[in-house]
Amino acid sequence: MSIQQKNAVWTNWSGALTCAPSNLVTANSEAEISAAIVEAAGQGRGPVRAPGTGHSFTPIVITDGTMIDIDGHEGLVSADTSTGRARVKAGTKIHNLGAPLLDAGLALANQGDINRQSIAGAISTGTHGTGLALGSVSSQVAGVRVATADGSIVSCSADENTDVFNAARVSLGTLGILTEFDLQCLPAYSLRETGGRMAVTEVMAQMDSLVNDNRHFEFFWFPFADDVLVKFLNTTDEPARPPRDGGGGMEQFAMVAACEISRFAPFMRGPLQRFLTNNAGARYMGADEFSQKAKVRHAYQAFPSDRDVRFNEMEFSVPLASGTDCVQELAEHMRKRGGNFIFPIEYRTIQGDDIWLSPFQGRDSVSISIHQYAKQDYRRLFDGAEAIFRNYGGRPHWGKLHTLTARELAPLYPHWDDFQEVRRRLDPNGLFLTPYLARLFGEDAA
Repeated sequence: MSIQQKNAVWTNWSGALTCAPSNLVTANSEAEISAAIVEAAGQGRGPVRAPGTGHSFTPIVITDGTMIDIDGHEGLVSADTSTGRARVKAGTKIHNLGAPLLDAGLALANQGDINRQSIAGAISTGTHGTGLALGSVSSQVAGVRVATADGSIVSCSADENTDVFNAARVSLGTLGILTEFDLQCLPAYSLRETGGRMAVTEVMAQMDSLVNDNRHFEFFWFPFADDVLVKFLNTTDEPARPPRDGGGGMEQFAMVAACEISRFAPFMRGPLQRFLTNNAGARYMGADEFSQKAKVRHAYQAFPSDRDVRFNEMEFSVPLASGTDCVQELAEHMRKRGGNFIFPIEYRTIQGDDIWLSPFQGRDSVSISIHQYAKQDYRRLFDGAEAIFRNYGGRPHWGKLHTLTARELAPLYPHWDDFQEVRRRLDPNGLFLTPYLARLFGEDAA
């Protein structure tokens, strides 16, 4: 375990969040993580946070106390094809997990379209992909090990410390530092990707069949365009082909250029969005015309898309039946009162689960996300969008921007009080509770 204390500065992926922890610790094993927690508590150097890769847009890891970097605590510990279980260290990056799982004959059942996060960060915030018969990454967790405030390790599963298990699978790092996971995987499989453009009216009319007839379906809607970009992934017995290296440069250039032009010429946002729908933007969002030249990839290669243009993001999950009404109202708001923006709306479906703080707890859901270029202010766009989401009973993605606090959040989660009881029991002195998290959970910060 190493400790660095001078000029330590941490910044998230979008560049919007930064902090200067007084204590930056590198921990490369579960034992070192526990020791770092005990030392921080003993020296009064809280709050204690583990940052992952910084792909959250909310300040859940911002601390002036101790930041524990667990990047070195990574790798596949074991895999069992007879049970489909894989044990994974918490610092493992999702993009480094697919190939070892494939070598072991396994694959994640689902994952998101960004794969740069640590597995612990993705699980802690309820990160997800799309597919109505498939849950979030957290729903694939069969067991968790947690390093708690006194340095002890708590193991939990559906059969052991069940209340901790129900809380830990989406916990924002407030129970302690997650150190290992047992993931319930599937036998290795390949996915065939198709997609293209469809009229907005056609997508809304066919939504049920688009969602139910495909393993994965999502769409991207530049609100000033009459078409949306659709993307499908379905399992196939066709042989997987390796992805080409070095692609996407022109598409990224086009997206950056559109963002920069719109910054200084807001009246161009409509024409630029229509251009992006019909040209390079389609390829950048991963929804180009594939119908004649479908891509077949191993699952872990098929899920992610390049997301190199920096942005800030808001995402809420609404009940499945409300999805089309909500997204159409949102697009209308963005056109009329959303200010200057370029990025599209993203629309995905997720199976409900039983995880206490999961945005999908107890209901099949539609997640709708909006993005603002990192060099532009997001408040006008996001404030109006949040009001719409809340009118539909939306629950925020824990890693993406929102303004809700405990008073608004508690009614959205039937097991809110159960989670609070577990959190207070494992962390009675609020060692892992930053000022932001204290507001989120209605507590006093440590």
